[in-house]
Amino acid sequence: MIGGVVARHTLVRERPDMVDNGRGGTEADFTDATAVDLAGWALDAGNTTADMQNRDGASIRWTARGPFDADVERHDRILVFGEQLKIEGAVVRQPGPSLRTSHTILLLVAWEG
Repeated sequence: MIGGVVARHTLVRERPDMVDNGRGGTEADFTDATAVDLAGWALDAGNTTADMQNRDGASIRWTARGPFDADVERHDRILVFGEQLKIEGAVVRQPGPSLRTSHTILLLVAWEG
């Protein structure tokens, strides 16, 4: 776990119910999602990456590093300073030789929808 003054932020996690989307798959339904505080996170400001072919941009708001065993999944919604964000890509678990050097990494982008 990242210690000291670096990991002083608390993120808020909202986990959706996964419901049938009527097309053979599932989708996230946040109607009854419960907010859970997740303490011990370090936040770094993000950047913007551009898709030059389609002229789309994806804004990475934050890179969050927290406890290795944090209860987060890629479909969760994360609140940072009251802003709703989603996890871009996978939840990354970076192991180290001890819990102090092992952590979870989240790339957080603007929530659409």
